[in-house]
Amino acid sequence: MAKETLRILHTNDLHSSLEQWPAVTALLKKQRLEADSLNQEVLLFDIGDHCDRVHPMTEALLGKGNVKLLNEMNYDAVTIGNNEGITFSKDQLNELYKEARFSVLLSNLKHRDGSDPSWATSSKVYTMSSGLKVGVTGVTIPYHFFYEPLGWNVTDPFIELEKTMSELRSQVDFIICLSHLGMSEDEKMAKMIPSIDLILGAHTHHVLENGEKINNTWINQSGRSGAFIGDVSISYQQKDDNFIVQVDKISSRKVDSTVRDEETENKLNALIFEGNNKLTNQVTVLDSDLVVDWYNPSPFASLVSEGLREWCDADISMVNAGVLLRSLERGPVTLKDLHEICPHPINPCTVMISGERLLETIRQSEQKRMIDFALKGFGFRGKVLGKMVYDQVEVIGTSQYINEKNVLVNGIPLRRDKEYKLATLDMFTLGRLYPTISSIPDITYYMPEFLRDIIAWKLTKFQRNDVNL
Repeated sequence: MAKETLRILHTNDLHSSLEQWPAVTALLKKQRLEADSLNQEVLLFDIGDHCDRVHPMTEALLGKGNVKLLNEMNYDAVTIGNNEGITFSKDQLNELYKEARFSVLLSNLKHRDGSDPSWATSSKVYTMSSGLKVGVTGVTIPYHFFYEPLGWNVTDPFIELEKTMSELRSQVDFIICLSHLGMSEDEKMAKMIPSIDLILGAHTHHVLENGEKINNTWINQSGRSGAFIGDVSISYQQKDDNFIVQVDKISSRKVDSTVRDEETENKLNALIFEGNNKLTNQVTVLDSDLVVDWYNPSPFASLVSEGLREWCDADISMVNAGVLLRSLERGPVTLKDLHEICPHPINPCTVMISGERLLETIRQSEQKRMIDFALKGFGFRGKVLGKMVYDQVEVIGTSQYINEKNVLVNGIPLRRDKEYKLATLDMFTLGRLYPTISSIPDITYYMPEFLRDIIAWKLTKFQRNDVNL
């Protein structure tokens, strides 16, 4: 039997950069046509974070518009990223793929009773016309502290992969893992689970121009925001009752933003129009402007900090002014307005913080480098962190070095040995932005509400209070 070729096309981490999607689909269609002309079969996969609620269409349609776009391109399978997994409520995620015409491959997300969600399966076998069998599985990054409050049980992906491999290996000729774990975990996977032939990766947004090979396993990952697509060529030849399979070529192909698919463009515009209509719902009517200033105390940031403290029933709260992208003008406030000013997939959280740690946090937050810091990641979609705004915390005096005498908590001087319940944003518990907070082990996350949901709640309460005055 002569050698044949299977083409694997893949996308990852679009993050709802939908302005780029017609260019992505134009290139995908071009590569499909090229494969067809060479009598090559094609499999098409997405490796998660296609949805991102930073885009108003994804927000309004709760990701279902993204699923329709994937349907239009006849994807064979996807796995989920953290944006699908933890920025939707459990009910919303259970509904997300109801109309999907592709498989959702995911082995490490379970209900609390250990059962699998109805919309996902741990693996699938694709049989090519020649008889070649390709086994595909998927895993996502196990953010336990976010999945558990949502009602999910996210499990160790490596343990689940070992189980899946024991079932798949004897059934198939080639195994692919759709991995939303990140590059370092993919490299670890290649070393620990050699029965996986190809890992298509995501999450860390690496661009591998020609893939990476570890032992006998190939890895590919193709950036973010639709700047690249992945393209893998696999050759195979039957010998006796088996197939000899090898990866011939791996690349991340640059997407030309000027070459766009008209059919996709029309579908996308219709979905955006549908989404915008849903976001016209009115939240409240403001009697006066609510102004935010990223670099100085401002009434809007103070209102948000107060609302956060109240929502979380905390002693104190802290919010960086940069989470509010603009002020709100007097008059009607819609869901679209709130999404525009606060598009971040950021949840409230609380920690018990000592006066000692709180004092150090305040000192750090007052530094100009922190106020001007252009944070990327951790859900933040703003420009700069901006000034930290506290509720029930007052910094008094003009001392350049802040000590406990300069800080009042609920009108009482701060005590270094006292524990305070602090309401803040989940991005401060991640990474090392504020080590005084991120190093606290006991964190309570309030989900599925985003900060903009708290703002909506506070604005309606704020207006009612104004009326009662």
